[in-house]
Amino acid sequence: MADNTGKTVREILVGKKASIRQAPLDPGSPSWDDILDLPWEEMVRRAKARLPGYKTLKKLLSKGEYDR
Repeated sequence: MADNTGKTVREILVGKKASIRQAPLDPGSPSWDDILDLPWEEMVRRAKARLPGYKTLKKLLSKGEYDR
């Protein structure tokens, strides 16, 4: 798992395949465009708070499956 500390979602996506945006998201999830400028630490906080979709988004961004 890559260390995404200090990066925004936009910066993390640079190292990911474009297909990551095609992955199915949970109902009520924010769109990718809505979270692009969100810092990684905030993504983790929202996932821990169990806000809709953030756990899945965090998992997608941290899995090596979508790395370039």
